[in-house]
Amino acid sequence: MKLEEIKAAFTKPLPGKNAQYKMAPSYRPNLELEDVLKLNPKIGGVLVLLYEKKEELHIIFTLRKTYSGVHSGQMSFPGGKKDDADTDVLKTALREAFEEVGVPVDRVEVIHKLSELYIPPSNFLVYPIVGFLSDKIDFIKQESEVEEIVEIPLRFFMQKGIGKETTIQLSEKVSVNVPAYVYNDYVIWGATAIVMSELVEILKSEEI
Repeated sequence: MKLEEIKAAFTKPLPGKNAQYKMAPSYRPNLELEDVLKLNPKIGGVLVLLYEKKEELHIIFTLRKTYSGVHSGQMSFPGGKKDDADTDVLKTALREAFEEVGVPVDRVEVIHKLSELYIPPSNFLVYPIVGFLSDKIDFIKQESEVEEIVEIPLRFFMQKGIGKETTIQLSEKVSVNVPAYVYNDYVIWGATAIVMSELVEILKSEEI
């Protein structure tokens, strides 16, 4: 796809939950925003960054380091919790992308927001921001949080039927079957897959 086609796709209403829940685990609660806000969630922003590499669009992901939290070792977008100094979630997403993978804030062309997403395990209400990076840069991972920077072609996600049921080991004794995108050895599931599911549906609406 071309950047112009991506921008055109966002002139239409967002599909929201209808698209998100195609990649949601069956056990995920379906809460309305007003009910989520009653839970006093932490607010966060993530950057879904598109850029050209080898003459095709890619998306950057981070593989989180292993730690004691609920999202240990998972694939994610650059992003995090909204700081008091952030005027809005856009500032959060851009700041975190700079901190985690070295993307200069002033080099990102913001395209549009995706639908907000509640993440029950960590009580986060996340706002994904779609952006485009026209300049070629060398990504720099934040050593304390990022195990690996993973670059995946957009066309991978645009394939029909690419999402598939996958077994995830949550702990030594607990495993679950969830929808996921599996790219080489990288498993994208949970909130990250849900965000990608909406983006894919939006972009497919513009395909010829």
